[in-house]
Amino acid sequence: MIPVTAPFPHLHVAWSVPAALAALVAATLTTAAPPAIGAGAVLGWSLALGLAAVLARAGSAPALGRALLAACLGFGATGAHGLAWSQSVDPWSAALGTSLRVEGTVDGRRLVVPGKPALLLRGAPLPNGRVVVDGVLEELAQRRNPGGFDEAGFWRRRGVRFALRVERRHAHAAPSGLLAARAALQAGVTEGLPPRVAALQQALTLGIRHDLGELRGLFAAAGMAHVLALSGLHVGVLAGAVALLVRPLGRRRGGLAVLLVVAAYVALVGPGPSVVRAAIMVGVLVVARLAEVPSAPLGASLAAAALLCLLVAPAWVGDLGFVLSFASVAGIALLAGPVLRWTREAPVARRTSALDRRFAFRWTIAALATSGAAQAATASVVAGGFGAVPLAAPLVNLVAVPLASALVPLGALAGLAGVAHPALALAINAVVRPLAEALLAVADGAARLPSLPWGAIGSEGHALAALALAGVALALHGALRWRSAWLVVLAAGGLAWGLPDRHGLPELIVLDVGQGDAIIVRLGAGAAILVDAGGVTFGGTDLGERVVVPALRALGVWRLPLVVATHPDLDHVGGMPAVLGALAVGELWVGHPEPERPAWQAVEHAARQRGVPIRAVRRGERAEIGALRVDVLHPTHVPIGEGNADSVALLLRYRGAPWLLLLGDVPIEVERDLPVPPTPLVLAPHHGSATSTGADLLRAARPSVVLISVGRNRYGHPAADVLARLETAGVPVVATRDHGALRAHPSRACVRTELSRPGAGVPGTC
Repeated sequence: MIPVTAPFPHLHVAWSVPAALAALVAATLTTAAPPAIGAGAVLGWSLALGLAAVLARAGSAPALGRALLAACLGFGATGAHGLAWSQSVDPWSAALGTSLRVEGTVDGRRLVVPGKPALLLRGAPLPNGRVVVDGVLEELAQRRNPGGFDEAGFWRRRGVRFALRVERRHAHAAPSGLLAARAALQAGVTEGLPPRVAALQQALTLGIRHDLGELRGLFAAAGMAHVLALSGLHVGVLAGAVALLVRPLGRRRGGLAVLLVVAAYVALVGPGPSVVRAAIMVGVLVVARLAEVPSAPLGASLAAAALLCLLVAPAWVGDLGFVLSFASVAGIALLAGPVLRWTREAPVARRTSALDRRFAFRWTIAALATSGAAQAATASVVAGGFGAVPLAAPLVNLVAVPLASALVPLGALAGLAGVAHPALALAINAVVRPLAEALLAVADGAARLPSLPWGAIGSEGHALAALALAGVALALHGALRWRSAWLVVLAAGGLAWGLPDRHGLPELIVLDVGQGDAIIVRLGAGAAILVDAGGVTFGGTDLGERVVVPALRALGVWRLPLVVATHPDLDHVGGMPAVLGALAVGELWVGHPEPERPAWQAVEHAARQRGVPIRAVRRGERAEIGALRVDVLHPTHVPIGEGNADSVALLLRYRGAPWLLLLGDVPIEVERDLPVPPTPLVLAPHHGSATSTGADLLRAARPSVVLISVGRNRYGHPAADVLARLETAGVPVVATRDHGALRAHPSRACVRTELSRPGAGVPGTC
């Protein structure tokens, strides 16, 4: 049990400090390189907690022992619960792939079924309420690319393990209970507001996020993603407003009223990680006040919230919102607290006689300290989760947070007023609209400001940043014991050694872009070579923007010394304009471009806009980037006149030895003419079509593994003849359609895959 102690005594540091510090350090380290949910993540948190306690001067040895024992017991129980949860059998699993009729309650994207876990709904959106539907039970989609959305992980952390693709709805009844209350409030919250403002307000007030659309990316780019997520900001504003209203009731009745309202709010919006964290912390602080504890420290309530959340829902340890929530509050508790105390004791504050000037001084310093502490504590988490840190975020949030803090109670008031009469909600929303539009304008402007890609710092840099924050926090509280600091340095060094940059460089990543090509060769120091960038789906999704750019950012890449467009087919260059617009590019190689083709025109326009030089390359040209050499094998000076046959074909050598063949869509006739040496890795040309990957190429290259970038298609790729040739030659085949993104590096003649577990027995994988 975590004791509630006086906050940060002058002579020693309370147990709440190492507990909160642990949340800060562990959140930063685990999110900069997200570990698997389960024992690994729990061990990381436990290690950080224990080391933080060792560094803190926690009074007597027995006190430190109790702290470490509490950590071991709490996180040990969390780990056991987490492993049991991950290995439990879902009652829906036996019906996977079958058609079935289900009766339940639609709550947003979930179908809540009595006595069974909820299902994710796929297909046309259904209105909230009781339904009877027919559908096919499907698996949740796993992450297929670095930086991609892990649908399975996201929903499993919310208790959903399977999806139902709805084919027919038989019955529907209007929502009741909490769903009806939420719908009634939603009507008032959005009454008379334009769609963009309405989407913002219902997300801020009720956590209804399905209409946000482009606002998600906009707020993330602006460093304001936390504003959209129901968290301490929303619960705190609500609790504070209720506390003011019920002050005449006295401490005990007022405290109980705050607890009841916060509990009702959590039930109304749903128990998300950030909301539960904030509610528990409010509960701890209110209970401490009711119990007449002199002062309940923020760190103690944070530690209690961490243990309770993870004991109830251990999978939250891998949730970005959960980690951001704890890291930000830990940063405020540890970094901003001493600054806020200084503002009360600073000579300038004492000398300033005018009340308004003294208040302005303290408010300004408090706002800067709180915003700066939260941003510093979450910088690596934001970088790992979103690919970059918006540099102006601390200043932007000085404007954004007050606006959001005003919009939350106004939204709640509009919702309640709308229950009485829509005209009342309309009157309140006349005030809401300009404030919400101001918040949107702040996000629009901030999203255009510079950001620091996480790859510009690297994994080691983020580990060092966590250490620096830990040192600063302890030093601010007079608790840093330099003789013990080497323990944390060694631990962080061990953690950094296992971060992604240590997997081996250069590294090949063949992204899963469906029926297309997008190949990354990661070089380290934030650099990579990109060959093709995927296409545009039939639904209009730009895979460069949706897959390639997030993958590059997740891999720590922020500059591309070389980009190659093998040929101007849409499935190879359709996503390239998005890449050229998002990252620093040194040079763009092409073969024989076809100026009249729209796909190439878009690439050329994007390159010209960004000042990227375009170079037409021919056989015999090369580029050397560190230990990697890129040789052009094709095209020749005379164009063949057919797009695929004029593809750029590349041989990549590492330290002089052939490593990788990337041949675009060249046909067998061109393959025969290529000067191909024995090469361990070959990406099958033209997605494994029958017109490529001929016997001559296989005899010349003698590959250890052949990779195929392919999706669901009507062309029969990969062709049965090609697969038969590879089987006859004894060459393993690994395809993106089956395994997601494929990864390899020169030290091993095998491939790691995004979907398959290591050692899963798939030929050619490791």
